Amino acid sequence: MIFSTDPISIISGWYSWGVAIAFAVTFVTTLWIFFDSQSNGYLASLWRWLSLLMAMIVIPSVILSFSPHLALGLPTRLINVLAVAGIVATLISLISLLLYGLGVGVIYPEDDEETAGDQAEGTPFAATVNPEQPAIKATVTPPHGVQPAITTKEQTPQRITPTASDTIRIKNALDNELPLAWIVILNGPFAGNEFRLHRITDIGREPDHNDVVVDDRTISRQHARIRYEKGAFVIYDLASANGVFVNGERVQRRVLTHGDRIKLGQVMFGVVMVQEDMEPNPGQAESGDSFSV
Repeated sequence: MIFSTDPISIISGWYSWGVAIAFAVTFVTTLWIFFDSQSNGYLASLWRWLSLLMAMIVIPSVILSFSPHLALGLPTRLINVLAVAGIVATLISLISLLLYGLGVGVIYPEDDEETAGDQAEGTPFAATVNPEQPAIKATVTPPHGVQPAITTKEQTPQRITPTASDTIRIKNALDNELPLAWIVILNGPFAGNEFRLHRITDIGREPDHNDVVVDDRTISRQHARIRYEKGAFVIYDLASANGVFVNGERVQRRVLTHGDRIKLGQVMFGVVMVQEDMEPNPGQAESGDSFSV
């Protein structure tokens, strides 16, 4: 009588085996939507709360199914209403999962105004990259210090607070002491774009928090960081969704060398480092089996 259209048979089957399936479906649907949207940074409030509400509607039927003695004092009509509500909630939960998977009512990070403006202008990165010249943040002169005022009277020393421009000059002065190194995109529509490595270089999809901004859904908002430590560049995984791979191996931390391949999501980078007997020319890096400067 599983496929019977008799209402009594349907409700009986619901409490005997259907409620277990419904609870599993609504529970998995809720977890999937919550964790998938959270890990990818999607805005899907409608489907989050709707799936959670449907799971809660099924719970009374689950309680009555596993504890039949609780139904002895309840009206038959109420028991039937809970069964019908559970069936409808299960169907709505499945529809919510389907619509979420199709992207209906989901706001993706690339739909933000800043990214949309970049796409309209045809620039997939936060800054325009000249393939003939390494990308640097700014070309300003190092700080020369604060000159004391010339006076014949003795003055009380005052505390000098660095400004934002002073911080930028100091950072660029430190970057000028680094070895010349770049990361170069090796695949996809942006192959050939290169980025100069600084003392700290953050890579991700969010323009406001990264030095290298890659407009790709497989890359997290803050995906990886490359730091210059003890004479070497070291890459770190910033708890990204799709991980950091160096030469095909997933890593949390790895010292980079010339010729390494870095995979972030579906985007492949090559590492170009200038040695003492070489001249800097990262534009020669190609997406082939090997590259050099």
